[in-house]
Amino acid sequence: MPEPPPKLRLPSILKVSLRRFSLFEANPDAEFSCGPGVMCLVGANGIGKSTLLSAINFCLTGTVSDPNRSFVSMEEYYRFTRTYSSSYFRGRIVGSDEKDAEIIVCFRIGSREYEVCRGLFEPDELRGLTITDREMHEGTVTTEEMPRGERHQIYTAHVVRDCRLTSFEEFVFLQHFVFTFDEQRKTLFWNPRIMERVLYRAFGFEPDMAKKADGIRREIEHEDSRVRNSQWDATKLRKRINEIRARTQAAAGAQQSYETLIADHEALSRQFDEESKALRDLENAVKDASLQLAEQSVRETALREEYARFFDRRMEQRPPLAQHPLIVASLAEHRCGLCGSSSVEAQALIESKGTATICPLCNSVLSQTAESNEDSGRLQEIDRELGRVRRLIKDGHKAMESLRSAEVRARQQWEATKESLDEFDHKNSATLESLRILLDQTGGEASLSDYRKQLALLEKEKKTAFDRREQLKRQLLKLQKDLEHQYNQVEQVFVPTFGDLAQRFLGMPLSVRMEASTMDDVKLVVSVRGTTRREQQQLSESQRFFLDIAFRMALTQHMSDPTSKGGMIIDTPEGSLDIAYEKRAGDMLAKFAAVGHQILMTANLNTSQLLLELAHDCGRARMQLCRMMDWADLSEVQKEEEPLFDDAFRKIEEAMDAIQP
Repeated sequence: MPEPPPKLRLPSILKVSLRRFSLFEANPDAEFSCGPGVMCLVGANGIGKSTLLSAINFCLTGTVSDPNRSFVSMEEYYRFTRTYSSSYFRGRIVGSDEKDAEIIVCFRIGSREYEVCRGLFEPDELRGLTITDREMHEGTVTTEEMPRGERHQIYTAHVVRDCRLTSFEEFVFLQHFVFTFDEQRKTLFWNPRIMERVLYRAFGFEPDMAKKADGIRREIEHEDSRVRNSQWDATKLRKRINEIRARTQAAAGAQQSYETLIADHEALSRQFDEESKALRDLENAVKDASLQLAEQSVRETALREEYARFFDRRMEQRPPLAQHPLIVASLAEHRCGLCGSSSVEAQALIESKGTATICPLCNSVLSQTAESNEDSGRLQEIDRELGRVRRLIKDGHKAMESLRSAEVRARQQWEATKESLDEFDHKNSATLESLRILLDQTGGEASLSDYRKQLALLEKEKKTAFDRREQLKRQLLKLQKDLEHQYNQVEQVFVPTFGDLAQRFLGMPLSVRMEASTMDDVKLVVSVRGTTRREQQQLSESQRFFLDIAFRMALTQHMSDPTSKGGMIIDTPEGSLDIAYEKRAGDMLAKFAAVGHQILMTANLNTSQLLLELAHDCGRARMQLCRMMDWADLSEVQKEEEPLFDDAFRKIEEAMDAIQP
């Protein structure tokens, strides 16, 4: 039995910094540092906690998990998810901030510290990258003079090497499907296709076992298709004695050419469909932004008209000269409304004349009429609202500019792909038609002897494909048996680790076993109190979610090199918890942190027992709080209840202080 591959060195986050992240209106340049143990991002509902976790993963991987994409392979997932990721933050970031919005994440892999800066709309580029080796000063990597795309390539190569992975696609796969439990709540345990790839990577002695299994499965499907096609053709020949292929050797080549052209056309069609969807999404976004801009413009016009009505009424009352719109506008814009002068002396003179009792144009004595406080107050309100609407209109124009640029690029790409598809159809339609005719060609008066030869050839092709399929199945079964054997070598360590974490939440014993079959993916089957739970509906929602989190934690512990332990990013599924399980969830998370793994998690203050249990178990040595409510403008209801938030924070802080270092 070969030696197992070295454990993975996995990232540990040190610091996160945001720039122009306008979702957090009160603090768009927020930042926080992460120590060992648990970092709780605490805030009210709808404040943006889940989006922040997505931004952190986006900085690390250049991707955001697409909820509508089914998993086929690591390579396809990375390739197509980048398109979704490039527009994920649109709408969360205002238009005027899109070019400047960025996130910086500092993290450690082994002895090397990374500082990565990525624009929030740039999945394939990095704005900044520095890699410092704490043990080798000459090992520092700087990329100041590099183009952004090249900088991203340098980053991916170093991450793969430092983590001991086989590809950056594998890093993205593990980060999204093992080390992160996000707002989509997709469970790893009940997703066989993803589960198999994780098991091969976690327990296989060869890093590329998952890729080998994928390749064998695709070949089995291909040979199985050949068996069915040959059987179908043989059946037709038996029923239609007069149908015999005129040129057997050419037909075999025609079948191969036909399948190749069809596969190329399908690939080009899939690309066209993806780009069509992206273009439609951008067109809809432009329509929505245009509608919002129109609404704000209508609002601005209405405010101007209301302002004019109030002002005309005030002019009839002859208000003080200082409130004349020409003087107000001149002072506000620092420019004379008559001649355009913007000097300091001109500003001082305008301000002085505004308080005079003589008209500056005709030298008439001005009567002083008491103004209406109600009218004055409303004018001020309208003026403030006008300012806010103008800012929204400005941001709307910025957003429209960005969206239209993105739409132009998407349309150009769509048109290029459409042109390629049309060109493909034009060049190959005649060839495809001739191949179809050749494959369906009938012999008419062909002899029975010719028919028997063709039938024998089909039977031979079917047997060849059948034998090849069975050979591949044996290869896959051997690969699965190797994985089972390798899993059995570590089962006595892994299962107790997983069982301990899960039992802390479930409160009941749990066991797992591996199942492998060429008819299905390799999977782990869980039993609770001796009862097998093959279907996720056999567990409650909270049991399902936290059992899956426990499984990911056990995998992370198993795969991590002791010198660079991996961590978990958890968008805590608090809505599924009842009060009886909050404390248990906290105990489970604290156990993972106690053995040296990092947790970056979201939390609401309403799950007080979960946070209090974490605080009691971790103390300040292994727990930090980040009060995200200070980053956003709270609703009136939340502001009124802010003392309740303060009281909840105080109790958690006291629980953390109760643990002596």
